[in-house]
Amino acid sequence: MRKGLLAFLAGICLGACTPNTVLSPSYDFSQVNRIGIMAFSNAWADLNGVENLFAKYLIRHGFKVVERAQLENILKEHNISVSGYLAPETTREIGRILGVDVLLIGEVSSYTPARTELTMTASRRSESRPIMTQDVMRMPDGSYVGYTRPVGTQVSNSMDVRPTEYTINAKVAMIAKLVDVETAEIVWIGSDSTESSRALDGADYIAKKLVKSFAKELAKQEKK
Repeated sequence: MRKGLLAFLAGICLGACTPNTVLSPSYDFSQVNRIGIMAFSNAWADLNGVENLFAKYLIRHGFKVVERAQLENILKEHNISVSGYLAPETTREIGRILGVDVLLIGEVSSYTPARTELTMTASRRSESRPIMTQDVMRMPDGSYVGYTRPVGTQVSNSMDVRPTEYTINAKVAMIAKLVDVETAEIVWIGSDSTESSRALDGADYIAKKLVKSFAKELAKQEKK
């Protein structure tokens, strides 16, 4: 991989919050140019296609990517099954057919959908009213005049109960790993979780952070 690209990757990653990632210190990443992206293991319809988010950010960082749909079509044509454990002979065959150096494999490890909850909010309310009384006043001419005068204050307390609606964000966690096609060795692995009002927005945020972290670690390794 060109030094210029690595310097660029390091620059755009400065200041980023690093998720949990591990890069193999002994692996020669200079050979990594084309990455094949597999469909992520995922049990939730809200997060279908999250692997495409990784493709977006890998391409943005200068990698050549064979995306999931193309990869699956080619594997289907060659009658290669990639479900479950990937044996070295399977990864080598995929590498030979697609011309990829590593495979990106991942899973949505946990997901809690966003939900709306209703709670009752109570507030205390006080109201004051004057207490009035009728009285009679004798006038100088001997006549009497009735009038009203305050004699105190009446305070009444009450509880005002109103419904309040609020949203609890979706929680998404993902794991991604790069597997060498020749040996089936895991050469990089990362995991992260986040909360977001929309599931795919959370997944996009994780994909962005993980790919940035990978690029930053890669640039550091190349400088050694």
